[in-house]
Amino acid sequence: MIFITTAEALNETIEAMNKETRDWTMQAARGECSWTCSDCGSSFSDGMPSKCVYDISPCTDIIIRDKNQAGAKL
Repeated sequence: MIFITTAEALNETIEAMNKETRDWTMQAARGECSWTCSDCGSSFSDGMPSKCVYDISPCTDIIIRDKNQAGAKL
């Protein structure tokens, strides 16, 4: 299949997808839904953990950032 679209429509679609991803990440950071780590693929039914389960500091930094942005308890 070939799809033809305008740059404007493509940008709107990408921004809508980005918003949905950000909203889901914030919900997972607050423990409102499950979360899957995009780096290791581990899934957490209770939402985002407080730190990386493999003690990878850059991952823990991202988790802390997301939880802070979401107003979640660490």
